[in-house]
Amino acid sequence: MRRIITPFIMLSLLLTGGSALPYAHQIDKTVLMEVLGVDAGVGETVTVTAASGARPGDQEPLVLSAQAGTISVACADMGERGEDFVFFGDVEQVLVGEEEAQRGLESLLGHMAHDPELRLEAELWVVRGAEAADLLLEAGEGESLPDRLSAMSRNAELLGGPRPQMARGALTDLLENGATLLPALERREAEDGQGAQGEYVLVTAGYAVIRDGVLQGFTDETAAFGADLLRSVGKGQILELSGPDRGYTALKITGVKTTFRTVFEGDTLTGLRVACALETQAAELSGAAARLGEEDRLALEGELSRLAGEAIEDAMEQFQAFRADAIHLLDRVALAVPWKQAVLEEQWREVFPNLTLEVKVDATVARS
Repeated sequence: MRRIITPFIMLSLLLTGGSALPYAHQIDKTVLMEVLGVDAGVGETVTVTAASGARPGDQEPLVLSAQAGTISVACADMGERGEDFVFFGDVEQVLVGEEEAQRGLESLLGHMAHDPELRLEAELWVVRGAEAADLLLEAGEGESLPDRLSAMSRNAELLGGPRPQMARGALTDLLENGATLLPALERREAEDGQGAQGEYVLVTAGYAVIRDGVLQGFTDETAAFGADLLRSVGKGQILELSGPDRGYTALKITGVKTTFRTVFEGDTLTGLRVACALETQAAELSGAAARLGEEDRLALEGELSRLAGEAIEDAMEQFQAFRADAIHLLDRVALAVPWKQAVLEEQWREVFPNLTLEVKVDATVARS
């Protein structure tokens, strides 16, 4: 949820020595940056771009960019431009360009953990196939990037899809597990019905898989769905399936529960048995039928079970190829055999890439 700092709260914090603004500045001369972009610069440098949200009156969002050896110096350089005081304490979204993510997130997360303004509650995104600056610089052309990102984050929580990840959560994952997932963004040319020809739209594009702080690659959309199922999340997501004799049926996920059983050869873990219970209800039927017939309902359950099983297998295949337990699978597996937790922790990194997988999905479509 966006933290809103009203002028009254700002003034109160200033008068009481609060930390919302580190120095006393006139409110009408303060620009609140809401999105920060970090990209690989020339050589070992880093390029930082920041964009504000809507500004008082008819002023366009302010977009600033600077290149330096460190994020701290780049942000300080942006703060020295013009007469306005640039405040980074309201940044809610941090975008990382693909090339910078390949160099590693250690500097960024370290900066966010120690900087007096930036907060670890900001959400992290990785920009797939582009630089973060490409998206932020467009924010100055009338489109509110902060609002768009906030809407995408809310939709992920309410309607399913790639889950937003706070910097604090990503840092904790990397410290505890060595890997994490970050939602990926992609800038695509608008298709028919999405905008005028030549325009671009911003969409989610699966997950970025981070291991040891470095981008290993991206999941496709199928594997992103499978990753959510493995974590027993996805409630609210809408799936569109083709029916046997009708056009399409939209199914809304109402419940997900995934459990694991271990397969050992002696004392060595060799495989996992995954059981996923997936509950859905028909959200919309295309065609002339007013309700879902029993034959069609059973056919949809079979198709959904197949698709969900393939998604889980696809996700595991990609995680194993990246040698990254990016969803803390070890913790979930250990729940099945808590008496072997110490053994699992000792051998997990070595055996994870070669584990065999047996997947069973029991998908149900509620009777209409």
